[in-house]
Amino acid sequence: MRPIIYNILTLITCLYHVEGARILALFPQPGKSHHMVFEPLFLKLAQRGHQMTVASFFPLENPPANYTELSFVGLAGLGLEVLDMAIYENPPLKYGIPLIGDIWKQRDEVRSLARSAVTICEKLMGFKPLIEVLKQDYDLVIVENFNSDCMLGLLHPYGIKAPVIALSSSNAFPSSAERLGFVDNPSYVPIILSPWTVSMLYIERVKNAVLNVYLKSILQNVQDTEKAIIEKHYGKEVPLYDLSKNISLLMLNTFHALNGVRPLIPGLLEVGGMHLDREEKEIPQVS
Repeated sequence: MRPIIYNILTLITCLYHVEGARILALFPQPGKSHHMVFEPLFLKLAQRGHQMTVASFFPLENPPANYTELSFVGLAGLGLEVLDMAIYENPPLKYGIPLIGDIWKQRDEVRSLARSAVTICEKLMGFKPLIEVLKQDYDLVIVENFNSDCMLGLLHPYGIKAPVIALSSSNAFPSSAERLGFVDNPSYVPIILSPWTVSMLYIERVKNAVLNVYLKSILQNVQDTEKAIIEKHYGKEVPLYDLSKNISLLMLNTFHALNGVRPLIPGLLEVGGMHLDREEKEIPQVS
């Protein structure tokens, strides 16, 4: 009888055994609105017993016990400080030109994001706190899928071969479609930053197609520039394009009811609203 009891107790003990993972999150994007989407996920992972190491421009004031922070504060101005709101409040006259004004506007926005990505990547080369973090072993790496692949490139010199998950605080860039193989047909998939919906007029589809090609081109230039920066610093070849295609999962802060329906693949997951407060609250009574 006793062996049976021991077996049952052993089985119950095994059922409650939990082994946390060592997770590295690299998010050098100085936009607060982006980090507000990711931070709840990092905290939830830490709450569930995983060892989180988070590198960002927005460190927590009181991080949990198993939550290690690496601050990028000071390496670049935060988004709220450097974003010129004049282009939205008092837009230049060129943005009002029929047919090409909105294309020009989105072109300027993308070029600004490209310059920011390259500048931050250059400043992270030789950043000692980041180097110390990259020398450690991890079970999983999480990066942002936005305007930069610099973090993916830095994994290579330090031999980090852990699976990579990418997060996006918005819809995906067209360049991400080529990496994972999902649909970005400009005839019914509006590009990120555009004001259009899936029900586009013919002229909007034409402009959407032009911007789709332009956006892929400029982000490819950013990737090539970051590749050159990393290779110059470490003196070795970094297959950044191949690394960018080796992402295991891309999680988008989108929801098909708002962002439109399109074919998905197993490696693309919509997690729209994952950062929202989901505690049950009483509905206010109207008197």
